[in-house]
Amino acid sequence: MHIEPERHRAPFISLTPLIDVVFILLVFFMLATRFGQFNDLPVNVQPADTSTDQQDDWLVVQVTANGALMLNGVSFTPASIADRLEKQGQKVWVTVSPEVSLQLALRAVDDIKAAGARDVQLELLP
Repeated sequence: MHIEPERHRAPFISLTPLIDVVFILLVFFMLATRFGQFNDLPVNVQPADTSTDQQDDWLVVQVTANGALMLNGVSFTPASIADRLEKQGQKVWVTVSPEVSLQLALRAVDDIKAAGARDVQLELLP
């Protein structure tokens, strides 16, 4: 009786599961990635017992809950801030009421800086 030896085939590895995993990872990273521009915001924190004086050369601007800016009780839009600055290089003190979101406050500070203010201080109340 003649018995043939069993032939060993080379193992076959399917690439289909590997491709599936790669596509799942690709979709995950595409959905988890944020393609926004992030800017650093320098923050100078002062201790609570020391406060910066609001001198006469500071222009005090208030940010209301709807995002409007107020100067001496007169409301104006952020687009017209350049007309409200008395001179280029004006120092501006921005006060924010508690119901204003941080995004609106920072947008107001950015608009005031873009209008040519030299020094902009943001006062956030707890």
